[in-house]
Amino acid sequence: MQHSPGFLKLVQDTLTRVRETTVDDAAFRMRQPNTFLIDVREESEWNAGHADGAIHLGKGIIERDIETRIPDRDATLLCYCGGGYRSALVADNLQKMGYRNVISVSGGYKAWVSGRYPTTTRPEVVPRSPHDKLGGICHLPRLIDKVRLYPQGKLPGYNYLNVGFDKFLLEFLCVEPSAFEKAVQNAPDDQAVLDWLKGKLGPAFPGDHAITDFNNRLSRRRPDNAEKQAKFDETVAKFPPTRRRPETYFDLIDLDEGHLERLNNV
Repeated sequence: MQHSPGFLKLVQDTLTRVRETTVDDAAFRMRQPNTFLIDVREESEWNAGHADGAIHLGKGIIERDIETRIPDRDATLLCYCGGGYRSALVADNLQKMGYRNVISVSGGYKAWVSGRYPTTTRPEVVPRSPHDKLGGICHLPRLIDKVRLYPQGKLPGYNYLNVGFDKFLLEFLCVEPSAFEKAVQNAPDDQAVLDWLKGKLGPAFPGDHAITDFNNRLSRRRPDNAEKQAKFDETVAKFPPTRRRPETYFDLIDLDEGHLERLNNV
């Protein structure tokens, strides 16, 4: 991108007050306690790919939200953008707000990618594991999380309500997607959602035997032909090995989203 002279002049002035560091140093520092790598780019840029381990506070909202997300003024804040200009402006503002250890990452995301540091498209906040249960029903807590996050644009690329495991669960409960979505959005917590389901279904709410059968069918789903198995294996190979090899689609979700405690327990 060709930046205007006025913008470049502003950045140069800002850099007289802001510390910079390299992506190599940032990658090392972010493993240290009380240190945060912050992506200050637009949401569309974040969704297309970001540094693994970063949090997202885009320029324009970070000044509003930083005190809630990171109240400690002594925390180390490593800010990066696309090339290192916007992050310098953000760092300057954060210093004015009283943050004492703010550093702009020179070269930004472009330099991070060039340095072959890990990137991801994983959302900053992921839904709970599909193995988690509510009322004994697997995937239900995850679907509640998805209803809270997806309409906010927090889960780009995810299937939602009318397909996949979401669809299977709602068909099992005999609940319309729109009704479930509205109920979750109006409910303060998981228990309120479960109470709504029990009240809506009444005697038709599934019993223990039906729930056990549904959980087994859903959680044990795995590739059922050679083509799907090859794609499954290709995806698994992209991740570090775990103690227990992923075999089901639930396992693959846990691997992809970092719910690794199940796969690493022998």
